Amino acid sequence: MRIKLWLVVSLMTVILYGCTKEKVQDVPANAPTEQNAGQQVSDTATEQLTFNFLELSLDVDYSATESYEVEYENKKSGIEARLKDERKNEKLQGDAAYTKLEPLFKQLTFDSTTPNDEVIDQVISVFHIAEDFQSIEVEVEFADGNEKEFKRIK
Repeated sequence: MRIKLWLVVSLMTVILYGCTKEKVQDVPANAPTEQNAGQQVSDTATEQLTFNFLELSLDVDYSATESYEVEYENKKSGIEARLKDERKNEKLQGDAAYTKLEPLFKQLTFDSTTPNDEVIDQVISVFHIAEDFQSIEVEVEFADGNEKEFKRIK
């Protein structure tokens, strides 16, 4: 059952994401890109990065029909951003999504060594996730090249 749910969610995310890609045009000059992933970065250079991740996917399920989803990718070809909030009937892509997400992303301080519960607690706080969620999943590719998945199911 759990595997089927994971497969369905993953497949739907890929399908929905693939159908709605829109590149961000107003890209910050110091945003980390896929080009620097995995490279050794000095402490001062790390402090200058906009975010400590290249990709972030957030999926919060409140019910079978209500969810909150964020997709962010910073690749060589450009930044892509998408936000979908079914509770507020809000769907944003490209610059509109990035404009809304950027101040939230700047508040995220976790890295690839942060424990699961701390990451989830931080995401819940920063994104103002309502306590009645059923599950929350965060997938991150960090600027240092590490990829992690964080989950909480109620």
